Amino acid sequence: MKILDRYLWTSTIQGILIAWLALVMLDTFFAFINEAGKTNALYTTLQAIIYLIYTLPSSFYEFFPTAVLIGTLLGLGNLAANSEFVAMRAAGVSIRNIVFSIVKLGALLAIGIFVMGEWLVPSSDLHARNFKAKLKNKNIVLVDDSGLWVKEKESIIKIGKVLSNKHVSDVSIYSFKEDHSGLKTLTTVKNAKANKDNWDFHQVNTTTFQETHVVKTSNPLKTDIEFIDPNVLDVANTDPNQLSSSALSKIIEYQKENAIKTDKYELIYWKRFSIPLSTLVMLILAMPFLFGSNRGGGAGQRVFIGIIVGIVFYLANRTVNEIGVVYGITPLLSAFLPSLFFLGIGLFSINRIR
Repeated sequence: MKILDRYLWTSTIQGILIAWLALVMLDTFFAFINEAGKTNALYTTLQAIIYLIYTLPSSFYEFFPTAVLIGTLLGLGNLAANSEFVAMRAAGVSIRNIVFSIVKLGALLAIGIFVMGEWLVPSSDLHARNFKAKLKNKNIVLVDDSGLWVKEKESIIKIGKVLSNKHVSDVSIYSFKEDHSGLKTLTTVKNAKANKDNWDFHQVNTTTFQETHVVKTSNPLKTDIEFIDPNVLDVANTDPNQLSSSALSKIIEYQKENAIKTDKYELIYWKRFSIPLSTLVMLILAMPFLFGSNRGGGAGQRVFIGIIVGIVFYLANRTVNEIGVVYGITPLLSAFLPSLFFLGIGLFSINRIR
């Protein structure tokens, strides 16, 4: 079985690599056309290519499950077309043994793609975003034209410019009364820098709203130990799709403490685990096509089937995810339901093979 495992794994990996590279190259080509339309004196074609190189890990990660399905059909399909599976079964190797061998490879691939999604993809995406931001002469990260807004306990904080997770400027802090009947204070800060245990506020102006009048005070320097956690601030100005699961769990916990909806972040968190599972699902889903058509169908037909099934899985996954967000379906269920559904189809089809 060890010799057979190596033979099956080699054929499968070769097919996956071919499909993986083809899908990523096709996606990169269209991405290059899109980026080429944005080039100017500050953003040249060469710089667009460098930016796309930074985004390659993200593309590889996104297309991996589909590449696994197409690559398995392509790699092992040649064995089926040459009746090698028939020979294996005639030699006493059961379908279950062959499937189990492929599933063992799938488990290793799932671990690898999980590690890639946890560390390599977020890091490369961050470099890509910072690279493009520097080219546009921006030293800051803005959520939108109105700045970054954060809810912190009984206060709403607007941050105009995020220079780093320890240095912000143009800050406005809106503190509300305990009964939420009105504004208690409005504090504006020109610059804020984080130290080890607190924040130093520079050029602080505070407006206090009392029952009959308004009091204004100014301080050149003020210390605040209850301002935003720098780690939370670092996460808050990042696209959640570019975060690791550990970073996502931190912001989910933070938002729950401040009574903010976390469905979007929880969905992305659970997808970090559902994508590796979908790798196994795609391998299992390919098996019925291989054993069910040993004598017919060439490589082109199998690849076409893989593309159709891969597109259906991709669309079903996106649809369920979006429906889950809109209708308040549990993020855990939204993330795993498509994979579990297709897994059931694959196992049912394998059991029908004789």
